[in-house]
Amino acid sequence: MTDERILVVCAANVCRSPLAELALRRGLGADSPLSVSSAGVRVNEGDPICSAVASLHDDAQWQAQAQSHRATPVTIEQIEQASIVLTASLDIRGELVRLAPRSRDWMFTIKEAAHLGEGFASSAPDRVAEYVAHLDRARSRAVPLTLSRGVGARLRQLFGGRTTVDPTSIADRHGSRGHLETVAEVEASVATILAQLGGHRRHSS
Repeated sequence: MTDERILVVCAANVCRSPLAELALRRGLGADSPLSVSSAGVRVNEGDPICSAVASLHDDAQWQAQAQSHRATPVTIEQIEQASIVLTASLDIRGELVRLAPRSRDWMFTIKEAAHLGEGFASSAPDRVAEYVAHLDRARSRAVPLTLSRGVGARLRQLFGGRTTVDPTSIADRHGSRGHLETVAEVEASVATILAQLGGHRRHSS
């Protein structure tokens, strides 16, 4: 059995990263050898998951995981032990690189991974390691997304057509009118990553 670990990180660990965590677990399936966890960089430790995420699905597994979630601050150990670190935004990735610079090669934003992972397919037990290698090769070949209008336009088209400063990031709109838009962006990107990793996206019950 593989010991590969997926870590998702956002700011407060109440919306974007726990949503990605729960969606990845749901899509990978209960029998998946991959472990998924989430954390935050600016956390009120112990805060519950946001109500919008908790109410997305009403099946027992989703509800149990949503209700048991409590916000947790990210640690260097978590980062260094992860097989891949997915961040909600580029600025959070930057914070994690400063915190654990040795782990920078396996850090990607959620949207960046979904984009760079195009064409990846593997059923190997260590497929996350293969996935990271694929993403890293794609990243090294790509023009920086913040400098490439073409790639930025493509990402905006793939993920909603909005004009954003950074098309690789999912904004923190928790508590604002755009909150449901954030939820939809996370779900869309995770669905793409699941397809790349050989998972599936279950429909709402």
